Amino acid sequence: MRFYRYLPYLYENSVDVTVICGTPKLKKFTEDDHQAEWLSAKDGELVSELEISKARILKYKLPGKGAKARTKVLLNKAIELCGAPNSKPDVVHIISPMPYGVIGELRQIKALGIKLIYSHTIARKVSNNLFTGRLKKWKTKKIIKLYETVIVQSESMKESILETNPDANLCVIMNGVDTDRFSPVSDESEKQSLRKELNLPVKAKFITLIGAVHPRKGTDILIKAWASLVIQKPDLHLLIIGPRYDQTRKELKEFSATMDEITRGSGKHKNVHFLGQIEGIEKYLKVSDIFVFPSAREGMPNAVLEAMSAGLPVVLTPFIGLSKELGTNNKEYLLAERSPDSVADKINLVLEDNDLSQTLANNARDWVVEKMDVATSVKLHAQLYSE
Repeated sequence: MRFYRYLPYLYENSVDVTVICGTPKLKKFTEDDHQAEWLSAKDGELVSELEISKARILKYKLPGKGAKARTKVLLNKAIELCGAPNSKPDVVHIISPMPYGVIGELRQIKALGIKLIYSHTIARKVSNNLFTGRLKKWKTKKIIKLYETVIVQSESMKESILETNPDANLCVIMNGVDTDRFSPVSDESEKQSLRKELNLPVKAKFITLIGAVHPRKGTDILIKAWASLVIQKPDLHLLIIGPRYDQTRKELKEFSATMDEITRGSGKHKNVHFLGQIEGIEKYLKVSDIFVFPSAREGMPNAVLEAMSAGLPVVLTPFIGLSKELGTNNKEYLLAERSPDSVADKINLVLEDNDLSQTLANNARDWVVEKMDVATSVKLHAQLYSE
């Protein structure tokens, strides 16, 4: 979504973009996919071509199983484009982690004289198994050597990569946020009007989390925190925006059941709103009172930056990848331990102290406007492509 939002700004910076993408999952389809007769298409077949913000978007049908198989399809389509005189790019910018099994395809692109750039968007997961960890580091080194540049979103991510890849060419470009789109609500009447438009209670208090429903994102931690607070604050609601991985992945069945048990046991289960993947996300931030992000591992989470830009007080937990580029504890956000009790305490502190809430919100908005404006970030990307 971040790079999708960059498209109009890339066009303004004279960058001609073609996007290669696809999905194998029926539940992620749009109506356009069905109109393109996706179901009858063969793996690797082009199912739709459209233009968004002057960028050419090519969507392919991907195999139903196997991340490596899906990545190979996309890379082979990139190779076809790179080999054609009328569509050969200067740069191929990869925004998904590449498995070691596609190193041959990456080398084919480089052999055509095209530069490879990779955006490293999430902190590395460290393996507890010594052998597995060393093997993964070795494979990562081999892949990183193929990239002309690796873009990271913070100095801490840069340091993490340099620990195991000291020769890597790294470039820090912080995430860009559309600060006009993600702006604070003008006044209480606008907030109430938007709540009516979104069919939400006008007088309630709303805690919002944006991210997939998944243990790594801490959805269960937030629900437990809310459940402890709603006893004394019956008008406290939760907005959870993001795909329901807990309902589509077998290994998350118990995780999903636990959350359901907690919400129903609270007696206020109707106060919890699972909204899935939605458009107009800025409206939901405008109607919110506090943003909570209890994730365990991230890079530079745009969801947090957009909440800050929207002028919300933010509560974070100390995730792997948290860096000074996201601001300062007790100034731009509040840091809680990654436990339901600690998260609940910080939420309650913000809800009970209007001055603290407003100060955090103002500081966060000012921080993002100064450091993370989308035009600045995209300009740096364009300069890197040019170099």
